[in-house]
Amino acid sequence: MEPHAPTPRTRLFGAATIAAPVLLIASTTAYTAGDGLGEDQVGGVIQVYAMVAFMLTVVGLTQMLENLSPRVAALLTLVGVLGVAGGVGYGINSIYADIGTIDLNDDVAGAAGPLALQLPGILFPLTFVGLGVALLRTHVQPRWCAVALVVAGVLFPLSRIPSVEILALAADTVFLVALLPLGSAMLRGRDVVGRHALAAVVRS
Repeated sequence: MEPHAPTPRTRLFGAATIAAPVLLIASTTAYTAGDGLGEDQVGGVIQVYAMVAFMLTVVGLTQMLENLSPRVAALLTLVGVLGVAGGVGYGINSIYADIGTIDLNDDVAGAAGPLALQLPGILFPLTFVGLGVALLRTHVQPRWCAVALVVAGVLFPLSRIPSVEILALAADTVFLVALLPLGSAMLRGRDVVGRHALAAVVRS
């Protein structure tokens, strides 16, 4: 579709969509440095900012779906914001755990860890799997961006839960591959989703 002048808000979403995976890669790189000099603190700080960017990314991507399926867009926004909250929680928890204060992943934390971290945390990758599927059904261009989002969403917990460092970096890189063209399209004011497909499946 022909580009149109993007609003400042759309430019913000576009910039965040590009910045989010870049910051996530930087955070994961800091976490995996592994020489005992506070990498978890550095990684945690960067992760907090990455998650803020991902929150704007979720809003920007769901905005693409709003005219086609308002209910799907609303659900993915809600789930995405909760998932991002989990990501922020993990980042802050990493900072405190690294300085020896408290680690909510420890059993001594009781229900706090599952409720504050694990439950919202798993919603983060599920959001991007859902966004990838929804964008596929709108015939997003390029379509491989939607496929890459699904792959990144699947790889994210597979790498984080068992702490497989190389797989975590691979997941982050797939996020970058998926989101870079979409963020660039937002910055240029291009519509990248079809205006007919998803409405036939889930019309509100």
